[in-house]
Amino acid sequence: MPPVAQHQVSGRRRRSPLPYTWQRGYLLASPALLVMVAILIYPLGYSFIMSFFRWDLSGSAPFAGVGNYTDELFGRQFNQALRNQTIFSVVSITIEVVAGMAIAVLVNGKLRGMRLARTLLLVPPMIAPAVVGLNFRWLFNTQYGLVDALLRMFNLPEIPWLNHPTWALVSVIIADVWQNTPLMVLLFLAGLQSLPQEPLEAATVDGATPWQRFWHIVLPLMRPVIMIALMLRIIDTFRTFDVVWLMTQGGPGGATNLLTVYSYLLAFQAVDFGHAAAVSYIALGMSLFVLGLLYGIPWLIAKRRAI
Repeated sequence: MPPVAQHQVSGRRRRSPLPYTWQRGYLLASPALLVMVAILIYPLGYSFIMSFFRWDLSGSAPFAGVGNYTDELFGRQFNQALRNQTIFSVVSITIEVVAGMAIAVLVNGKLRGMRLARTLLLVPPMIAPAVVGLNFRWLFNTQYGLVDALLRMFNLPEIPWLNHPTWALVSVIIADVWQNTPLMVLLFLAGLQSLPQEPLEAATVDGATPWQRFWHIVLPLMRPVIMIALMLRIIDTFRTFDVVWLMTQGGPGGATNLLTVYSYLLAFQAVDFGHAAAVSYIALGMSLFVLGLLYGIPWLIAKRRAI
């Protein structure tokens, strides 16, 4: 065989029986897509259909239309759960973002022991929410809890952490803040370490104070990271269940009845799956609405400034 022909044969690639097109991509991804449909999309669709029926395992499931939704939207228990959810989400996220940013700025400084502090920040997010709920239930126990024992030691009045409606909600918020603030710290710390140093150095040369550098330079540059952190925590607070259930089970008197807990009680205690599914989708719609505002309002402000 001539050298040129031999080179052409040896350099020829074997063609695949399928061209590199989007059809082939979907074919290769089809096993994963089928698993996704089986474990995610099918249950979501089934529960959404269930929300339009009176589904109580009695054998018949009459069609209710939007009756389940209107029953809950104008019901007293749902509005109590919605109020609790709003207070829980707003207070928890505010404390976690503010404290997370403050601790991240501190940890980002060149102080002794900061490497150990960064390592310890990984511990609370790694603990399962069920374990956090059990631990805080023991800590806040009125009879043998550590917190009230310390209050008695210093001759301070005991606090009915899990027995009083207001203090029960405060206790749940404290547990949530303890577990999720370190996650905010890690997100903000990563953002702070990726900021360009030139604007900060220029501001220092111009005589700007640390607070002025933080407020006018660091905070605007950190806005994308803060938005991601808010998005993650909003989604998380709307699906919080383990900690609340193991600490208070929604009590006392429904004071810590979040939307997830209320939906669980409807489904597995009242055996009313139609209303439980409706509550779940109302919560989903509310979380999507809040996320839409979170991204839509800054976009509108930026668009108006650009005009």
